[in-house]
Amino acid sequence: MRKIRIATLLLLIVFIFIVNNALGSDKKDEKTVTFTVSMDCHSCVKKIESNIPYEKGVKDLQVSLEKKEVTVTFRTDKTSTDKLIEAFKKLGYTASIVGEAKVDKEKKEDGHKTHSH
Repeated sequence: MRKIRIATLLLLIVFIFIVNNALGSDKKDEKTVTFTVSMDCHSCVKKIESNIPYEKGVKDLQVSLEKKEVTVTFRTDKTSTDKLIEAFKKLGYTASIVGEAKVDKEKKEDGHKTHSH
């Protein structure tokens, strides 16, 4: 009887451990980033939609031809924004993170506050 209780307790502990790991690892390493991509037509959209989701770590993809933006949700332990930009480049598109160019422009303007051009 005692062996059955110990075995049941050990099974319960293992089960709790497995469930805890499964629930905890679902979204802890996910990141969503929007890229500006040099796409011009629906063929570009199809090409992106049929390739980028198969990049390692990509969980979700949303493409907007009107805005020329691609929003990607990915696992940070599997890929990075640099790797995704490289994936767009392999398909023949230039890509940059939305807001990066604006930040660079603001930095340049900050450096010219003491004088004008």
